[in-house]
Amino acid sequence: YTPDDGRANPVDVTMALAKGARMGGARILEGVRVTGVNQTKGRVTGVTTERGDIEAEFVVNCGGMWAREIGAMAGVNVPLHASEHYYLITEPIEGVHRELPIVEDPDLFAYFREEAGGKLMVGMFEPVAGPWGMDGIPEDFSFGELPPDWERLTPYLEAAMERIPAAKDAGIHQFFCGPESFTPDMSPLVGEAPELKNFFVAAGFNSLGIIFAGGAGQILAQWMVDGLPPDDVRAIDIDRMLPFQNNPKYLHDRTV
Repeated sequence: YTPDDGRANPVDVTMALAKGARMGGARILEGVRVTGVNQTKGRVTGVTTERGDIEAEFVVNCGGMWAREIGAMAGVNVPLHASEHYYLITEPIEGVHRELPIVEDPDLFAYFREEAGGKLMVGMFEPVAGPWGMDGIPEDFSFGELPPDWERLTPYLEAAMERIPAAKDAGIHQFFCGPESFTPDMSPLVGEAPELKNFFVAAGFNSLGIIFAGGAGQILAQWMVDGLPPDDVRAIDIDRMLPFQNNPKYLHDRTV
């Protein structure tokens, strides 16, 4: 129990950061597809987009589920793979309030937290996951939903409900199944790609992007300015990955 923990809405945080970036002179282009990564003598020089080229001393691949495909444009291995992730939100339950601690039960592969209005979110990270997008992830797939695999999910869902019996009697307000990207060792991929100078990666956060985002952004910013990371980042450095780990079959097997 960590009473000093806080809560953040990812959408609000993103919009606030975008506003701050614009105030600092940044220009954000939305809905513009990157079609290539430009380089000269082993160093990145910018990107090609649908609207033309953008020159840049540094390029950061924050492509989420698409980070592997973006990396391939630059000849950079970004070993991650999308798989199904499930959660449900109950109808309001008496006693569930905003200050309710987030509960994680590793034995049940489940987590529980309050959702707006006294509802309870029950999420699962089942050990036998369902790989998704083996033939590529559609470019326009954003916040989309997937059909659930009830046969695989039901045992984990039933076990999770036993942890908080009140959830069994509450109605289901929403059920969601969508893809999240995961790495072979369940650690993020952060840092300068060994294949291409000044090409950085911030991806593979294994469904914990909002938690890692601030620290990862600060590390990359200082790394680009100073030429070295400010801390020991070996556990998350993309340089730890080997070429064979970007193989689709390997990624599929590691996912399941």
